[in-house]
Amino acid sequence: MIERPETVDPPLTDPVSVLLIDDDETWVRTQRRLLERYADVLDVSTATSYAEAQKKLQSTAPDCIVCDYQLGDGTGIELLASVREQTPTLPFILVTGEGDEGVASDAISHSVTDYVRKIELGSQPTQLAQRIETLVSATRTQQALDRERRSKETLLQLVTSGSTRTEIGHQLCTQLVDERGYSCAWVGILDEQQGVVPLSSAGTTGYIEAAIKPGTRPAESTEPTFTALSENRSVVRSLTESLSSTDSNPTPTPDSSTEDARWIDHAHAQGFETIVAVPIRYNELTFGVLSVYSRAATQIDDHERELLEEYAETLGYVFHTTAWKRTLHSSTITTVRFRFTDDRLPLVALSSELPAETTIRTRTVIPKTDTTVFYLATIEGATSDDLFDAVDETEAIHSVDVYRTDGEIRCGLVVDSPVPEQWILDNETQYVQTVAEDGHTDLIAVLGDQTTVQQCVDGLTTVTGSTPVATLYADETPSKAADTTPINRLTDRQQQVLQLAISAGYFERPRHNNTGELAETLNITRATFTQHLRAAQRKVFEQYTELR
Repeated sequence: MIERPETVDPPLTDPVSVLLIDDDETWVRTQRRLLERYADVLDVSTATSYAEAQKKLQSTAPDCIVCDYQLGDGTGIELLASVREQTPTLPFILVTGEGDEGVASDAISHSVTDYVRKIELGSQPTQLAQRIETLVSATRTQQALDRERRSKETLLQLVTSGSTRTEIGHQLCTQLVDERGYSCAWVGILDEQQGVVPLSSAGTTGYIEAAIKPGTRPAESTEPTFTALSENRSVVRSLTESLSSTDSNPTPTPDSSTEDARWIDHAHAQGFETIVAVPIRYNELTFGVLSVYSRAATQIDDHERELLEEYAETLGYVFHTTAWKRTLHSSTITTVRFRFTDDRLPLVALSSELPAETTIRTRTVIPKTDTTVFYLATIEGATSDDLFDAVDETEAIHSVDVYRTDGEIRCGLVVDSPVPEQWILDNETQYVQTVAEDGHTDLIAVLGDQTTVQQCVDGLTTVTGSTPVATLYADETPSKAADTTPINRLTDRQQQVLQLAISAGYFERPRHNNTGELAETLNITRATFTQHLRAAQRKVFEQYTELR
């Protein structure tokens, strides 16, 4: 159902280091000249034996290896096997004059990236350079996607794992330094006088201590952190090239003021090339700012800036939510598990039809019509065929749409109502999730201040005709379930479009679906879908964590 769009690798701009290996010194010299003449980004070093190549690989990390099959004191296959033990994805091009199918088969079995014959290179002198560029570009693109995925997964985890703003801010800053390669990252918050006070930081924190005076108000400094707050927008500033295209004000010079000279001098002393500052906001309320510093002038493009804005938006949501206030100010959270075994309930019936040890999990339940309800669910331990067969045997389920099957099934289920989750959502009770397995369902909820367990049991019994068994949890520390509860509930339509977008991979790079396709799934216009998605986007990270 989901088709991944084709991606185009960007042209190479950063230098590409190539290790060229062949025991034929004449061929090595000739190819080196051809490669470097073809593309300025190619920086070629050479080795003329297996032993020399091994020695160079111990001290350097090339972006691509081009190696002849016959090396005199070894073979290219042997070197490939050695390289693959350390770097499984490093582009490795095997060059040979043999043309032996056995050599090609052996190379493929050792995960060679590409395989060419010398006779081909003789007739097409630019072929090797083109292949190097293509392979390195594809590898760098995949590495960037992998880093972004890890970054987002880490962010999702820390949003629900931290118990204080300082801890969450520190974990985010550490992740930006360790995973995304920034030299320094820090979170500043506003004090009672609207001055900026550092909350958390990581990396080269000496700059913050030297250049950021706690309590400075946004209008009192041109350091990007304060500009972002005073102008209520993201600021990208290059210290060597004036400003990036996202900023319209000229870079201040040391002559502007003593304050300007101080932070600029400190930034230069740390070797910073680029600074990005993003306001931390939620709705119309500003909480502070996220600032990062890079020593690489090319690190921050539009996509990277948008990613940082997503991080800041997530922090704003966390700082704002009722769950956050509860974590800080309340010592007890009352969590209840309601267990149902009545197979008249759709998830109980579906669980009974699926293979043993299958788990159905949903955190999004939306009334679709007067007689049906939409579940957005993940299913572990079953195949798509298992799911479709089970749905065919479950009368209470009208339809199923499978969105993704990468490790777990993500799907939408339209079922008969009423279901117990409807009562929870309509009353002073906080819905967390429903887990169905082995022919029963556990509905997890957090009680409101004015709600008792008995009221819940009575209400659920009235709605479903089935009396659940309730188990109460009351700890001095918040439970994991309570931590992941969406506190500020979205409107029904916002929940629907947001959770569908998450489950269908809309927020990933590259996107799995566009808004038009998702809108069609919900029988609404693309403009309506986009409007609701944007309104709900501030909650995307926490909602996505709960979905998983």
